[in-house]
Amino acid sequence: MVRSGGFAGIERRAEADTAEDPALAALVSRSGLEADPPGRERRGGGDRFVYEIDLGGRRMTVGESQLTEPLRELVGHLFRR
Repeated sequence: MVRSGGFAGIERRAEADTAEDPALAALVSRSGLEADPPGRERRGGGDRFVYEIDLGGRRMTVGESQLTEPLRELVGHLFRR
């Protein structure tokens, strides 16, 4: 996952393997990204973040305003690692 945008425009990266992190596997399952990702948003706009998520080779871009609660938990988990 890559988070870009925001006020300073700093890019952050996080990577993990669901086979090694059961909590991550559960968060991915609850996120809904495997089946039907939220609408795409290319720009964060203003001071918003944009998340580029690669889930087993399937890539999607999700704007901060489109993060559901399960997606917020997933993002938080990855960045806490």
